[in-house]
Amino acid sequence: MMGEDPETFTQKDVDRAIEYLFPSGIYDPAARPLMKPPEEVFPNRKAAEFDEAGRPHHFLFYTGKPNFFKLLHDAAETIQTLYKFEDKVIRKKEIPDPNAELELLASVWITREELEQSLVEKITDLEYDNFKLVMERIVSLPYSYRCKEFIEKYRKPLASQRFALEIPKPSYDQDGRAFITTYECLRKKARGDVTIRSPGTGKITINGKDLTYFQDVQSREQVLFPLIFSEMLGKVDVECNIEGGGPSGQSGAIRWGIAWGLRSFVDKNMLEAMQVAGLLTRDHRRRERKKPGQPGARKKPTWKKR
Repeated sequence: MMGEDPETFTQKDVDRAIEYLFPSGIYDPAARPLMKPPEEVFPNRKAAEFDEAGRPHHFLFYTGKPNFFKLLHDAAETIQTLYKFEDKVIRKKEIPDPNAELELLASVWITREELEQSLVEKITDLEYDNFKLVMERIVSLPYSYRCKEFIEKYRKPLASQRFALEIPKPSYDQDGRAFITTYECLRKKARGDVTIRSPGTGKITINGKDLTYFQDVQSREQVLFPLIFSEMLGKVDVECNIEGGGPSGQSGAIRWGIAWGLRSFVDKNMLEAMQVAGLLTRDHRRRERKKPGQPGARKKPTWKKR
């Protein structure tokens, strides 16, 4: 390289040569090519993945994430297998068995952290979205029940999930009624607290007013939905103090606070049904910020040919 003697060419000379060959085209040193011994490029935990000749055992080793891309490879093969089976059934003029459909309503895909733990590899949010996308495609096929074991390997039942907090025991007021107060009810910029009293007559108080505090019907439905779903409408009284945000954020915060407080007044079966329906999951979505150089968060400038 560069007319130097290869016998006396050290690693320092290699790095200097690469810096000379890429003086200004690549500014980030991390983007420059590496010419180092394999022991420095690959960590020690990868040593067991090479054979005696120095070749990696895994055929996807050089992707950097062999286990993740092997999972996508297996998913693609599963899709092709289901397509072939479907073609055979169509040629026989048969239809899928309706009793053999997969029941996935009571389960969800494992989280990115759990997938990383099973793969022993770090993956990005985009790669995790691609994983869910290809798995959803498998589930959407009419004969997906034939690969039930492969699908359930990456799903977990909702009923077996533990709640973030233990279900609190209600306190009792001077009238002997049980009550529970949920603080930090958040949604967008809205923040408040919700108190549920049992037994009650179905009275709902929001900042000292009744349900007409919300002028639109959709916000009122959001507040009533957990009570209707849990069949507690007319059996408890609800007192809410809310501030900040708009009607959508405030109604969403109250909805979560009511559902979170009803845990102390419903049985286990209803608790699992509420969890499956998503009533006990906090909505962390926020307004996406405006991006510089464009009118909004996603909107781009209007393209004009002339």
